[in-house]
Amino acid sequence: MGLNLVEFEEVDQVDWTFDGCDWINRKFQALKTRGGIQTEEKMLAQVSKHYVLLVTKDKLYDPKKTELPICCEILPNSIKVIRKKLLNYNADFNLRISNNMPIKTRHGNYLIDVQWKNSDIPEYISTVLDSLAGIVSHSFFLNEITEVLYNDDNVKHIHKNREREEEWENIIGEL
Repeated sequence: MGLNLVEFEEVDQVDWTFDGCDWINRKFQALKTRGGIQTEEKMLAQVSKHYVLLVTKDKLYDPKKTELPICCEILPNSIKVIRKKLLNYNADFNLRISNNMPIKTRHGNYLIDVQWKNSDIPEYISTVLDSLAGIVSHSFFLNEITEVLYNDDNVKHIHKNREREEEWENIIGEL
């Protein structure tokens, strides 16, 4: 194919990035919690002209409650402080473990899964998590997504900057 692989540090801009998600809402806010690589994904989104999510139709919805935890990458020495702060917001977390050891990111940080009990508003949760020193990143993508391609017998395309409310209503109404 003639594709050259390069290190991220060598890239100034990417034309197209394709990714998946756990869900995406009508505001193009997505939760990408399972992979635990959201820091790298957000860095890639920042340099991408088009950050496109490829999803099945069941991933398109406006959740009334965030059933999935929110994955956060945290500095290892911040566990106690973050737990204490999150408890003030009626939230708690589990440290991701494998082979009785904390799972580490490629940067040596830990991954935690936050269960949020008070709010399901992505903007609010994101603001709180962004304000806590020790959290490197979280798995809410609020501004990065530019387009969505989904399968509904045929591939359909929704672009963030185009009129999409009617399309979204049709999707939600069919589920």
